[in-house]
Amino acid sequence: MQFSEILIASYENHARERESSASNEFKEQEKHEFQKYLRSERRNTILELGCGPGHDARSFQEQGFQILAIDAAPTMVQLAKQKGVNARILDCYDLDQMVETFDAVYSMNCLLHIPQNDILHILDLISARLNEGGLLYLGLWGGEDFEGIWEKDRYEPKRFFSFRKTETLLSVVHQSFEVEYFRRIEAQKSMFFNSLISRKR
Repeated sequence: MQFSEILIASYENHARERESSASNEFKEQEKHEFQKYLRSERRNTILELGCGPGHDARSFQEQGFQILAIDAAPTMVQLAKQKGVNARILDCYDLDQMVETFDAVYSMNCLLHIPQNDILHILDLISARLNEGGLLYLGLWGGEDFEGIWEKDRYEPKRFFSFRKTETLLSVVHQSFEVEYFRRIEAQKSMFFNSLISRKR
């Protein structure tokens, strides 16, 4: 399942809301942890998957990194461009259409919409966009293995999610990358946020 018209419509409907929302403090802390890795290895170029309105991409730019941000929702890309971000409309299933390679890939919750049957393929596409020894940051909600339309979703139309237990997520990522940093944060009742920094094999 790619970013379906329903999923794109959902983010289009809530683009302005996401534009005005503030990031969680724990997510900012994890982003800074990733930046420490990048600086220590003098890695400068970043590809962001699912950039939304471009808050994180702009933050990386302000820290001196060179970033290309992609999203499947046109309004999100427009909002990112308005912040001076180099952004383009692209589905993560189409990463093989790109010719650029990067020192790092950054993805905050984007891969929540990738079905279990497709996740290894997407990770392989990400790996192909990374330079030798490149780094991947993944931030993902989890806590249980669930896949389907999430009926508790307050967005309309309701979105498809693929939540994974921590053990499931680590097992999947390890097939394509070496996990070098992991933190599991209990951010909400019965909901955990998994933060990973992994290296291309």
